[in-house]
Amino acid sequence: MRASSASRKDVGKAVRGAEGGLDVRSRMAVTLLASAVTVMVASLEGQTALFVASLAYAFSVRRWRALAVAYAAMAVMMGLAALFTWGISRVTPAMPFSPEGMAVPFMRGAVMLNVVLPLALTCRVQALLTALKGLRLPFCVYLPGAVMIRFIPTFMDDVRQVSETLKIRGYRLGPGSMIRHPLMTLRLLFTPLLFRSLRASEELGIAAELKGLEYGGRFVPFRRSVWSWRDTLLVTLAVGVCALALYCHVRWGSGTSSAMR
Repeated sequence: MRASSASRKDVGKAVRGAEGGLDVRSRMAVTLLASAVTVMVASLEGQTALFVASLAYAFSVRRWRALAVAYAAMAVMMGLAALFTWGISRVTPAMPFSPEGMAVPFMRGAVMLNVVLPLALTCRVQALLTALKGLRLPFCVYLPGAVMIRFIPTFMDDVRQVSETLKIRGYRLGPGSMIRHPLMTLRLLFTPLLFRSLRASEELGIAAELKGLEYGGRFVPFRRSVWSWRDTLLVTLAVGVCALALYCHVRWGSGTSSAMR
């Protein structure tokens, strides 16, 4: 009895450590607050406050490689967006290219990346489904929401497996080779990722059907969610940061936001 009790405690500590010692509901609350406030704040000053706080929140997870890869992908997408915007401004003089005007949308994307990654990389699927269903959401809403959040670490793992497979076969796909040989990159990298994503979605649908999620049954979680003082502190800090960002927007950002418009 003592051994089994000790083993259960060890499992609980291991799972709690994997989740960063925070409840999934507190991380969901932080994500919801950040998504609402980053849309309301249209000034560089307010977005800077949100970005600094959200970056510190993302660093707390200590998944440096995943964060670096995510920022590299976002930098590529932002670079392409800036390049196409510059091209449109050359063709249409009525739409001038302004780097200052693109700063706020880019920082909004960075803020959402900083708050979504900790939620996606630390929460367990069952805890996420239980929290979403606890909000009395319909099945067609909470299941796709859980899939979208959990797709991020699954996709990162797929990219790692495909890249390791290509290395075993002798292919070295770096940034230069991907630019010089786009068709080969499409065939060797993006096509396997597409089929792996389709297979993952099919397996998820079968698993949801076998577990009876579509019938609205009651969840029996492996481990009960516990709201601790850390969760209260996290949500309190998030509310404070959002209030600070709104204050910076109203106090100093009115002129900047009007100039960007």
